[in-house]
Amino acid sequence: MNVKLPHLFTLIALIMALPYAIFAVDTLWMPVDIPMRDGKTLAGDFYTLDSTVAKPVILIQTPYNKATYRYASFFADTSDTSGLWNFQHYHFMILDWRGFFASTPADSAGYDRGLDGYDAVEWIASRPWCDGNVGTYGGSALGDIQFRTARHKPPHLICCVPFIKDFKTKYTDYYYGGVYREQHVNTLISLGFYGAGVVLEHPRYNYVWEYIETNSDYPEEFEVPMLMATGWFDHYPNDCLRAFNDIRERSHPSVRGQHRMIIGPWSHGEVDKLVQGDLEFPEAVGYFDEMVKLFFDYYLRGADNGLPATPPLQFFQMGENIWLSTEDWIGLGDTSDTLYFQQSGGLSRGIPTSPSGYDSLIYDPRDPSPSYGGACFDPFDPTVVLGPVDISDVVESRDDLISYSTEILSEPLRIVGQSKLELYISSNRLDTDFALRLCDVHPDGRSIILTDGIRRARFRNGFTTDFLMSPGTIYMIPIEIHDLAHTFLPGHRLRIVVTSSNHPRFDRNLNNGGEMYVEGDTLIATNRVYTNSALPSRFIFTYSSSLNICDSYIAPEKPMQIALSAYPNPFNSAVRIEVESGEWRVESLEIFDIVGRRVGELIPPGPPFTRGEEEKSPLSKGDLGGFLWQPDESLPSGVYLVRAQSSGGNAAVKIVYLK
Repeated sequence: MNVKLPHLFTLIALIMALPYAIFAVDTLWMPVDIPMRDGKTLAGDFYTLDSTVAKPVILIQTPYNKATYRYASFFADTSDTSGLWNFQHYHFMILDWRGFFASTPADSAGYDRGLDGYDAVEWIASRPWCDGNVGTYGGSALGDIQFRTARHKPPHLICCVPFIKDFKTKYTDYYYGGVYREQHVNTLISLGFYGAGVVLEHPRYNYVWEYIETNSDYPEEFEVPMLMATGWFDHYPNDCLRAFNDIRERSHPSVRGQHRMIIGPWSHGEVDKLVQGDLEFPEAVGYFDEMVKLFFDYYLRGADNGLPATPPLQFFQMGENIWLSTEDWIGLGDTSDTLYFQQSGGLSRGIPTSPSGYDSLIYDPRDPSPSYGGACFDPFDPTVVLGPVDISDVVESRDDLISYSTEILSEPLRIVGQSKLELYISSNRLDTDFALRLCDVHPDGRSIILTDGIRRARFRNGFTTDFLMSPGTIYMIPIEIHDLAHTFLPGHRLRIVVTSSNHPRFDRNLNNGGEMYVEGDTLIATNRVYTNSALPSRFIFTYSSSLNICDSYIAPEKPMQIALSAYPNPFNSAVRIEVESGEWRVESLEIFDIVGRRVGELIPPGPPFTRGEEEKSPLSKGDLGGFLWQPDESLPSGVYLVRAQSSGGNAAVKIVYLK
């Protein structure tokens, strides 16, 4: 099919916009031209049910074509106030970036689009249909523009929701472990942001990157509350975590305690969705959207909805599939553990006893190990697979890898925070790469990728200067991977797959030791990973000794067969819980606080029951049906989780208690 590029951009933009924009009919919007300080105008669409009523306005600035939101507008229920797109309480403005789509005539090379954001916020606030309160929203590039806008401090900007994005531009955005992020940069080029020239001209960390990083590091200029989010399968979860820590420590003192962050089991374009790769996470569906609504309602409408009682950072512990929270993610992983590579392909806490030994792999740059799942992302290629998927057939069935696995676990093994590999390696070439994939092997044999990492051997000592290898000489290479919150459950195994490529996610090393990212001869490399007492290659990870996670909480891997609902929510004295379980036997109904402590038990231990058998249980029902929970007076206001377990699956619902 021959598709013109602008039309392709529109198609991609529509796909990316749909998860974040659901409107009613085309009569909801009207085109507007917003004047900028340089005399040019930007094209916007104003969405409203009634422009005679002054309301807060949510501004979205997009490079992906505001018209795509018009197409999505056919599917909305304008009476729905449960989510972000609440037309009863808000107006919305969708604005094309300067130089993109309907704002193309305003293009000005090198212009600070943050100034456009300032001008748009203040123009909106001056309109009679705005009550003077403006918030901003959007992910990825739509998040970046919010940071740029906020640094200029428009007086009527009240709060921002930038997600799946860091405000800082860094060397590591384009080079991971010293290896060019080929797939990611090609996607950015295809979306029309910039070319790869400057990036490829500076493959080492130098003064250019120092300048770029310094000039994009400005959290001291943020004076409004921000709600951020990322996913464990996103491009840059570590960068988003660092950015959140920066704004909590360095933004204006008046707002440092007001920022919030959510980290879910999501990939870059799949925030809040049920299906992620081969898995389903019903506990995370709509979680961020609920927080966005809470955030905007509190700051833009003054709602007394309990937002200040929510913890600064909420994160999803995969495997156990439960939401937890912390005041400080960086300090949460306070205990380290180590698993050592064994010559038999094992992975265990014991240091190898043999004084010698290694494993070998052959790497041919003309047939690289394929990228599959994890943080892969290319909206232009529908065949690209992302998220937690089984890599056993596509990756592990090849002969260009070494695989190391634990024994079947008898108790949970948790990762909370940082992890890395320290590999003792050698090669018969001057340069090569070493890559890892961290997997959770399920009882049915599926090897689900969780995250990955890579390191170019010439950058083993850092990224400012490269040192070629001497063939046959043994070196230690560190491979850092993204932070993670995952529990390997009993019956599962932890697996690390080592290859020398992960393409096209990362550039192929030609193994010739020549200048990088230019055409040249490819050489086949024979690479070794050492697994002996003198050279103990190992996997080092952290977990938290302070988290009280309920070991019995094991979510199913099949679609949920039961459902929970709560009313009223928020509540101030009692909440009614409805359990829809059909014929499935409900085994427990419990309430946890935000850090995982059980604070209520609606069904005490004993024989499980099914719907229709409640009278056999020592539970009493509320006057309107369902089950009542009346919190103990000692419990504080805040967010709690109601969880039901049954033979047909688990279900959870978040409730907000306001005294």
